[in-house]
Amino acid sequence: MTGLEQYRVIQYRPEYRAQVIENHKYLWGPNAELRATYVDWKYVRNPYVPAPLIYLAMQGEQVVGLRSFVGANWEFGSPKQTLVLPLEADVIIAPDHRKQGLVSLIMKAALKDLAEKGYNAILSLGTVPIVLNSDIRMGWRSIGSLRPLGCTVTQRESFPRLRAFVKKSKLAVSVYRKLRNQAKESPPDKFHFLDRISDRCDAKIGDYISIGKAPRIRDMVRLKGRLQKDPRIRHVQDDEYYAWRFQNPRSNYRFLFWDDGDLQGYVVLQATAFRSKQPIGVIDWCASSDEAHAELLQAVHHLTCGETLFTWSATLTERERRIFEIAGFQTLPELSANNPWIAAVRPVRDEMLNEDWRFGDQRLLDISSWDFRMLDPRSF
Repeated sequence: MTGLEQYRVIQYRPEYRAQVIENHKYLWGPNAELRATYVDWKYVRNPYVPAPLIYLAMQGEQVVGLRSFVGANWEFGSPKQTLVLPLEADVIIAPDHRKQGLVSLIMKAALKDLAEKGYNAILSLGTVPIVLNSDIRMGWRSIGSLRPLGCTVTQRESFPRLRAFVKKSKLAVSVYRKLRNQAKESPPDKFHFLDRISDRCDAKIGDYISIGKAPRIRDMVRLKGRLQKDPRIRHVQDDEYYAWRFQNPRSNYRFLFWDDGDLQGYVVLQATAFRSKQPIGVIDWCASSDEAHAELLQAVHHLTCGETLFTWSATLTERERRIFEIAGFQTLPELSANNPWIAAVRPVRDEMLNEDWRFGDQRLLDISSWDFRMLDPRSF
């Protein structure tokens, strides 16, 4: 057989686990143990779906491609309603089987199965242009650009600021000098300087800000629940989600907290767990005041010491945007390496393609209906 007739599409089964992990080398490199841990965490242990939503393109008994979705639980409206809306995750086609139409073939089978499972729609938060173009032809529609913001401070710029900053937290000048001298060497990971400062000041920076390697889940959930009242569509951020999300084996996380006796703000940073040129993601934040938010971002700016920072801005409020801009973040050019970051959505049933797509009163194709964060499950 030739063309698409030589392929069939099936749903993931455990007997194909080894081949699925092998195929992920095209995305995540040669470390088979890390790939296996990552696939199990992302799909098998996902808290929102009973079984992995992975669709396999088969040639005989050989897995030659896959398209996967990760379970995601969204809330919207007032009073709050929740709905599981799968997020498009990995798209992999083995090199010898590309340009055969497998991306579309797998998508058709996935849509049929997802409709039978009772899902309403699927969402994409950033994908490569060739896959996005294929999706658009199959009925996906763009919600809009996630409009990435970036911020890079060179060591020449950052160390005078760092010195002034650490003096406020009563760090000895000798500690600052050691850190400056170490900057001449290649740091072992992106949080190296932040961790060294944290270790030397017992994780406390100034009167209100502290650094953590672990989330304060209950305090973070309580703060979010107190402050987030608008009806926009956003991913549920509760104990269950945080407990799963921060176990990503491919990432390291750091947490900056602003306390005045009670938690009043935090920022979450994410970086790859291995050497990489990828920027540090500012993936989530919450603050009870603009002052706390601004001080947290200034601390991030100073303590990441020469690294590039990255976040999404499309659904920021005007006040949030101003705080990021004051902290040195700028809109990245649309043609930069971190773009395109396009949000797109599609109903799983073809008969819904010509309808007005809504969750309650929130229109799915209006980006102002959403509150996207890089903490959302797709953004690993």
